[in-house]
Amino acid sequence: MENILDANLVIQTGTYIQQILFVLLSLLFAGVAFKRRSLTPAASVGAFFLAVALYYTGGPLFLLLLMVFFVSATLLSHFKASIKDPIEAELHAKAGPRDLFQVAANGGAALIMGILFVISQNEVYVMAVAIAFAACNADTWASEIGILSKRAPVSLLTFRPVKRGISGGVSPLGLVASCGGAALIALTFGFYELVTGNAGEFLLFQMGLITLGGFMGSILDSLMGGTIQAKYISLKTGELTEKPTYENKPNALHKGWRFVNNDFVNFASSFLASVLVLFFY
Repeated sequence: MENILDANLVIQTGTYIQQILFVLLSLLFAGVAFKRRSLTPAASVGAFFLAVALYYTGGPLFLLLLMVFFVSATLLSHFKASIKDPIEAELHAKAGPRDLFQVAANGGAALIMGILFVISQNEVYVMAVAIAFAACNADTWASEIGILSKRAPVSLLTFRPVKRGISGGVSPLGLVASCGGAALIALTFGFYELVTGNAGEFLLFQMGLITLGGFMGSILDSLMGGTIQAKYISLKTGELTEKPTYENKPNALHKGWRFVNNDFVNFASSFLASVLVLFFY
C-alpha cells in the first residue's frame, strides 16, 4: 500500500525561525478573527492556543486545515446574513461572535486526534484530524447554506417537514453543501501532500475517505440534533426553539436532554466520525 503518510514529514515543524513565524501566524489569525468580530475575546485567545497546539502536534498541515475550516465558515456566516440572522436569533441559543465553547467544540476532536498522533506516531491519526475538520466544515456549510433552501427541511428520522434552521433538519441543498464543505478539507489535505512531495496513488483514496468521513459527521450531527439535543417551547412564540430561556425565564423542555446543546453535538459528531473512520482505515 503506497503513500501511507510519512509521519516524520507531517509532524516536522521546521527551524526555530519557522516555528516563530507559524506562531505569529496563529496570533495574526486569532487577532483578525477578533477584529472582525468573528470571535469573542476569550474565543480569540482559545483559537490562538488551539492553532499553536495543532501546529506542534502535526506541523503546518494541521494548522492549514484549521485555518481553511475557520475562514470558509466565517465567510459563509456573512453570506446573506440579513436573511439568516433573524431565523438563527429566534432559534439558536448563541448568536453573534463565536465563543470559547464553540471554538473548543469545533477544534477539540481534531486536537485530541493530534495528541494521539504525537503519542503513537501512527499516520491514521493524521487522517482522523482531517476527518474531524471535514465533519465540522461539512456541518457548517450545511447549516449556513441549507437554511437558504427554498424547499422546507425534513427530519432525517421521520422525513416530515421541520422548522427551518432547527437542528436535525436536512434539505437537498444542505446535503450538497455538506459534501462541498467536506471536499474542501479533503482538497486542502491533498494539495498539502502534493506540495510536500508526499503523494501517490493512495492519496485519492485518502481524499475520498476524508470527504466521506466529513459528510458522515454532518449526518451524525443531524441525527443527534434531531434526537438527543435539547429542544424547548419558547415562552415568547410558543414554537420550537433551542434557547433554554427567554428573558431569564426557563422555556419548557420539549424533547432531548438539557445538557446536550449545539456545542456538544458539534464536538460529538466530529469525534465519532473520526473514531469510526479509524476502524475502517
